[in-house]
Amino acid sequence: MGEVLNAWVHQIPNGEKPLMSRLLLNSKPVKLLLIFTLAMVVLSPMTRPFQTVSAQSTNNSQQYDKQFVWDYGGHHWVWNLSIPANLFNAYQSVQDDVRTQIPLSRFGYFTTTSDSFMQQLAQNLNSTAHQYGYSSLDELNFVLSFVQSIPYATDANSTGYQDYPRFPVETLVDDIGDCKSHSVLFATLSIMLGYGAIFINPPDHLAVGILGDNLSGTYWTYQNQNYYYCETTGSGFTIGQLPTEFNGQSAYAYGIDTTLQYIVDLQSNSYGQPNPTIDPNTNSNNPTPTPGAEGPNAVPIAPISLDLISKDPLLFTVIIIAIGAAIAVTVMSAKNARQPRTLPSESNSAVESSKFCIYCGASNKSFAVYCETCGKKIG
Repeated sequence: MGEVLNAWVHQIPNGEKPLMSRLLLNSKPVKLLLIFTLAMVVLSPMTRPFQTVSAQSTNNSQQYDKQFVWDYGGHHWVWNLSIPANLFNAYQSVQDDVRTQIPLSRFGYFTTTSDSFMQQLAQNLNSTAHQYGYSSLDELNFVLSFVQSIPYATDANSTGYQDYPRFPVETLVDDIGDCKSHSVLFATLSIMLGYGAIFINPPDHLAVGILGDNLSGTYWTYQNQNYYYCETTGSGFTIGQLPTEFNGQSAYAYGIDTTLQYIVDLQSNSYGQPNPTIDPNTNSNNPTPTPGAEGPNAVPIAPISLDLISKDPLLFTVIIIAIGAAIAVTVMSAKNARQPRTLPSESNSAVESSKFCIYCGASNKSFAVYCETCGKKIG
C-alpha cells in the first residue's frame, strides 16, 4: 500500500502532494488523536469492574457485587463484597425530604450500628487487623484508608439532589459519596469496633473525631475529652492530620447518639453474611480467613501485564496489539517527519526529456543552457 500511494503522489503536477494527503500525513494533531484513540481502547475495559451494579428487583437473593481496592501498610488490599439488594432498597426508601430535615447534631440517625450486615463488615475488618498484628491506631487508620478509597462527589453530581446524606450501605453500593456519606460510614465502623467517635464540622465540611489520649496531630475537645481529627474524603490522611485549608479554622463538634439510628425492618428476611471472594493472587503466607466471614486480603502489587495474563488473556492480547499499533504509528510518523521535501524541478527530473549536446553527445537536463560535460553552449 505504501508503494502504491507514493507512486500516485509523484504523478501530481509540480511534484506536490495533494492537500488532503499533506494534511493527513504531516498533521501532528491527527497522529496524536490516533494514539489517543488507541489508548482509550486499552483503558476503557479496565474501568468496567468498578462500575455500579444496578438491581432490577427486590428479590432477596439478588446482590450487588462490589470491589474495593486500597493501599495500606505496604500492602495492596482487595475486598469483594456481595451486598443484599433488599437491604439497600430498604435504605433507599427513606425519602429525600426526610434526610434533609436531619441536622448534623442528630446524624446518629444515619449511623446504623445495629445493622447486622455492617456488624459483619466491622468484624471482618477487626479480624484482618488482628491477623496482621495492627495496633489500635493502625487498625483505625486501616479502616480510614478503606473509607477514603471510595470516590468523592457532591450530592448534586452523584444524585441530582442538593443534599442527600447516605446510609453506610448506600455508600458502599453507590461506591461514591460526599464528605457526609464518607464520615457517616467511618463513624459507624469505628463505633462498632469499640472506639469513641464524634462528628467534626469545619466550614462547609464534615469529618470524624476519634477519642484518643496523647496522640499526635489535631484534636477537638468535646465534653472534656480529646477527639482527633479524621479526614474521610482525602487520600492518604491519617488520624490527627488536618487538611491545610482548615488550619486556623474553627469547627463545631457533635456527639453521635446511635439510639436515634434508622433501623430497617428485615427481621423476617435472611439475606446471609457478606462473603468477599479470595483474590487468586493473595500471598500464600497470609493467615487463612474463616470460611464465610472473609475480610479484605493483601495482594502483591504486580505489573498489569502479569495480572492480566492470568485474569483475562483476551484483554491482555488486545492491549499488546494496541500498544504495538501505537508504537508503529509513532515510528512511521517520525520517519515521515525526517524525510525532506524536494523542490518541484528535482522531483520531476525523472519524467522530463533530456537535452543532448551536439558537440560531445552528453545528456543534460532539459533546462540546461551549457553542456555539463564540455561546457559549450547548447541552448
